Amino acid sequence: MKTFLKHTAYFLLQLIAIATHAQSKVVVEQIQSYSMVSPTANYWHLPNDIKPLIEALDSGLFKEINLIRDKNYKTTTLQLTKQNQVGKITIDWSRSANTNFHAYIEIYEMSPEFVFQNKLAEIPRSKFDSISSVWYISCNIYNQRRESVFKKTILLSMMPTKSIGMGYAIDLPASTPNFIFKAIQKGISFVSPNMDDMEYIEAKVPAAYATDNFWMPFLHKQNRIQFDTSKPFISYNNDNGLQLLRTPPAQMNKINQKDKSINNPYFDMLPLIKKRLGSTTNEYYHVLQPLRDVNRDLDYSIVAYLELNLSPNDSEASKSPILFLPGNMHTLFLDQDSIGSFSVEETVVEKDKFFNLNEIFNGFDSTKKYNIGTFYEKKKIISAKSIEGKFKTHSFKILINYANNLKTIFIDDKMVMVAEGQNKPFQMFTADAAADAEIKNFLLQMSFSEIFQMPS
Repeated sequence: MKTFLKHTAYFLLQLIAIATHAQSKVVVEQIQSYSMVSPTANYWHLPNDIKPLIEALDSGLFKEINLIRDKNYKTTTLQLTKQNQVGKITIDWSRSANTNFHAYIEIYEMSPEFVFQNKLAEIPRSKFDSISSVWYISCNIYNQRRESVFKKTILLSMMPTKSIGMGYAIDLPASTPNFIFKAIQKGISFVSPNMDDMEYIEAKVPAAYATDNFWMPFLHKQNRIQFDTSKPFISYNNDNGLQLLRTPPAQMNKINQKDKSINNPYFDMLPLIKKRLGSTTNEYYHVLQPLRDVNRDLDYSIVAYLELNLSPNDSEASKSPILFLPGNMHTLFLDQDSIGSFSVEETVVEKDKFFNLNEIFNGFDSTKKYNIGTFYEKKKIISAKSIEGKFKTHSFKILINYANNLKTIFIDDKMVMVAEGQNKPFQMFTADAAADAEIKNFLLQMSFSEIFQMPS
């Protein structure tokens, strides 16, 4: 304990010496970076212009402890290549031997699990899914005797958040390099003698997206339409004014497979169900999904037949347990009149459509792309559900992607809408103003109806 107090007192005296020494000079010798999460990627490599990072020290820590940085001194940057190099600082003051103080900055990316397991910070497990990674940002200052007189570290968690970006959202990196280093710059500005060492803070950054050859060209720099779902309606504005849509809960009736009598209202469905591989273990339902277009005073309903997969295997964990019976048996109604039908295919690989995890963008401006230096194979775009049918005189197709919460809508073989949202729409882009607003509203509601949602 006495040894600890001795070192603490010496450390405090050194800080006092810095603070009281008028206009002491400091050089930022080196900034080094590394990612324990993606060591082979390059998004964590220091930017060519490190001036904003260093200036964050000027206006923050250096100002607070009365140090003046030598702005003529060129700071070196170092991207580490091995994890065992982390935490090691090589001192070479051949260019700055007469300077009073020497500062070093370390920036390392770690996983939330690593931080939690090594007790570097108390991160609730409930936040693990929200945090992409945690950045270790440390400032170490030495005096001329090569003694450390200041060392404080901030742990900065990167939390990707929704913006107007749309596309295939990725887990890593948390954002584009530009936003990552803006967050790190902010973290450096928080370094202070008055902070706790290993202080934990959170930074919300716009999510990054993989480039693709499907949604990206359609969505490039196009205005997003925002939805209001705070009330029992889906509302949004288009050229025709405010649109109000209501999606009441679906009504489900279980089909009794054991009732072989002619009085069974679903008697005609039993032979089809019997052909299903899961007919002995799964449950089958007749479902009625009402939909209402308030502005046009139109009441629709969808009648469909579903299979509930009660025993999915591990390979089906990411798929919806709600399956649609095959064939064009599912019907669309306007009031009591049939106006169309549709079929549903599960897990459809889209021909010649892929996304590229090696190249990312902000989900809006696809001319600003970043190759992050990885070598993943291009991934096929797979639609969890592909819905094709007729609505009055029009053909339509809806592609549902649960992985990125996108609903892609085609009318008469032309892509006209991409809407984003899990159970309720958040934003969309719509093209082809000539397309009938009635069918567009119906397909939008249909794509977000209960029967096509991934159960939680």
